[in-house]
Amino acid sequence: MIKNILIIAFVLLTINCVSAATITVNSDSTNNSFSSIQDAIASSQENDSIIIDNGVYTGNLIIDKPLRISSSSLDPEDVIITSNNSSSPIIYVISDNVEIIGLTIVGSSEIQPIAGISLDNVSNSRVDNNKITYVKDGILINHSSRNHVQNNALFLNTLHGIYLVNSADNDLEANRIFNNKHGFYLDLSNQNIVNRNNISNNSNYGIALRGSDTNEITNNQLSFNNYGLTLTDSHQNMIVGNNGSNNKMHGFLLWTATSNILKGNFLSENKGSGVYLLPSSSNNTLDENILSKNFNGMSIESTSNNFIVNNTFNSNDDYGIFHLFAGDENIIEGNVFQDNIPENKKIVFWQQIVLFILVFLIITGIAFYFKIPWLKKGLLGLGILIAVSLILIIAWYFPFESDLPGNNVYVEDLEINAVPINETHSRVTLSMNLNYLYKNSFSQTNDHGQMTDNLPVFVQVMSSTPMDGSYSDDEMVLECEDEVILEYSGKNLHECTIDLESEKAYYLLIQVQMVEELQYPHPYYGETKWKLLGGLSEDLDLRE
Repeated sequence: MIKNILIIAFVLLTINCVSAATITVNSDSTNNSFSSIQDAIASSQENDSIIIDNGVYTGNLIIDKPLRISSSSLDPEDVIITSNNSSSPIIYVISDNVEIIGLTIVGSSEIQPIAGISLDNVSNSRVDNNKITYVKDGILINHSSRNHVQNNALFLNTLHGIYLVNSADNDLEANRIFNNKHGFYLDLSNQNIVNRNNISNNSNYGIALRGSDTNEITNNQLSFNNYGLTLTDSHQNMIVGNNGSNNKMHGFLLWTATSNILKGNFLSENKGSGVYLLPSSSNNTLDENILSKNFNGMSIESTSNNFIVNNTFNSNDDYGIFHLFAGDENIIEGNVFQDNIPENKKIVFWQQIVLFILVFLIITGIAFYFKIPWLKKGLLGLGILIAVSLILIIAWYFPFESDLPGNNVYVEDLEINAVPINETHSRVTLSMNLNYLYKNSFSQTNDHGQMTDNLPVFVQVMSSTPMDGSYSDDEMVLECEDEVILEYSGKNLHECTIDLESEKAYYLLIQVQMVEELQYPHPYYGETKWKLLGGLSEDLDLRE
């Protein structure tokens, strides 16, 4: 019996070893090798190794089985995979247990593919020692877990170096992420390890977490970004041993982030604050950090119940700890302050008002008691100035009327043409003029010059068909969305064609929206915020 079991085990092991073959890809198609990487993938069996010889290969790859794909030298300089297909990742992984090692993956500087490498709903895969550039997202990890991404270089990508969404338990280590728009983004992703990465010179941020909990962010270099690290709506993360220096704004920023531990980080020479705590960031522990040569070591804005202990604040330009408002109540103990003012005085607003009134009354009494003419005139002028200021403040917050138009863009000359295409559906064509008339309106102002003469916008057509005739935004269905460029004060004709069910009455809503890119993720909007510039609603009855 034991002998038979041993024989069966030996046979199974032998079959497994035989089945794991090595396949060669060569751009010259010599020595019985493949000239196409995708052809080699299609001909391979599970757990095979595909070795790619030196050369430049063009095309998108889909990996749908466990494979090891690598350059023959393991040097990414020797094998280059290119694509200018903007609709697909260059390498799309949809199988577990895939290894991608030692490749250079290049998109196009004009039309960028979605991603260099995309891991989609996979686990236990490895991406090691690759170079990825000129794509939107260098590495995109979606609904994936227990993957290892290490020793890669990701640069000159138009969105993210590495982007995780709805992914957990991944190990991301020793990657170099530089000169991208965004560095490293964890969106709705938990329990990942981000360790020993060098993230620098990215336009917006180094690392950003939104809606991401219980991650370990350790020993990373975060320098020369706009923001080093941002935590928004993220909780119970470990931020330990990182170096956030020379960033254009703040080293670390927390917004609606709670119960995080920030320990042993070095935050130096940031143009803003070493750490900035925005509202609703509570129960965070900031322990044994060094905050040096920033504008402020730490800024606290309307947030309480944080533990700020055993930190060193030295040589900051203004304050060690700066309180924007007086109402915060945090535990601040055991800190060392050197060569900077420890904290600004916390005087609540009503105390400032009372103090000002008392000083004003005392000076007024002195002026009249001692009959000092010039002081009387000065106080009268000050009183007039205060009254005018109060009127301006009231007008600012409670405007009585304004000549600002309601919208920037007006949808005009709408024509709807419906033609039956079969027994159940009609083809509906909407023709309109998108009249871009105003750069300043109640909808959107031009404070930062974003309302350009040639304005990129999205035109959305939505529909609703409630039985009772009442309409709700929750019931709206997006039927059409087009990206267009509007010319200021010009005629912008637009046409949209949609298919709708016949025998129904529709409420159609046309909206012109602008997308605002944010410098770091908003707790609710993410990295982009839609702004309505104008719209129009119309009823459409397709019943006979």
